[in-house]
Amino acid sequence: MKPLLILLLPMFLMGCGYASAQNLSRALYLNYPIVFRGEKIVLEVAETHQSIQDKTAPKTKVLQRFDAMQKLILQETFKGEMRLSKDTITYHSPGGVKKASILETWDANGSYQRRTENYIYDTRGFLVRIREFSEKGYLRYETRIKNQGRGLPYLLDKFDGNDNPQGSSEEAEYLPEINRYIAKKTNAMGKESSRDTLVLDPLKVAEVPAPGEMYNEQGELIKDPHHAYEYRYDEQGNWIEKKCFEVKISNGKEKRTLLEKSERKYVYLVKK
Repeated sequence: MKPLLILLLPMFLMGCGYASAQNLSRALYLNYPIVFRGEKIVLEVAETHQSIQDKTAPKTKVLQRFDAMQKLILQETFKGEMRLSKDTITYHSPGGVKKASILETWDANGSYQRRTENYIYDTRGFLVRIREFSEKGYLRYETRIKNQGRGLPYLLDKFDGNDNPQGSSEEAEYLPEINRYIAKKTNAMGKESSRDTLVLDPLKVAEVPAPGEMYNEQGELIKDPHHAYEYRYDEQGNWIEKKCFEVKISNGKEKRTLLEKSERKYVYLVKK
């Protein structure tokens, strides 16, 4: 049986209790493998997410399509019937690393934006540049990345098209023994502005849980200090429903309140 499904979806579809990722995290996970349980090849995953507490909030949906090598080639995000974004991804070779992404976005007023990202690697295959171009092909930003010997990005800086620094520097301190890393932001004056402790390898998160976390036998989170999670699975072992509950203790009794529900539908390759 293959490992658990890992989809790096937008954070609003990942359920309760997740911290937002920084740019350095994005560089770290740019070519992170997407793997599924079962033997069938996954062609498409559609995930819908609903807030139970806010009945007026529209459902959100992410649609992902994959090639025969299980590489993500298209991701679309919707809010209700409105499409918010569309990412089209290409690779250097079948099963290889990402080459470029075309990123399209729409807002509620109908405004449309399109940009392109190119990914540049050194001779060892380590990601060292992310170059962002406008719709007309002008260089807008370049992110420069320094890597440790194992290809882990430890320093990230962003520059505009005129080579002027933009925003904060981001630096990583890796703690592999507890499967975590510390992502720090430092401003131009060298002052630290933020610090987050994040999971290093999502496939191993159940092996070294954080305080108050519990995982089921499939490796999915079922409890953290403030939430509980329930899952249903299909015949391949991939989850098709996830519920997130707020957990409070009152008079020694546990009270659960359903906050969110997510559902996934899979399209598997049918062999003739």
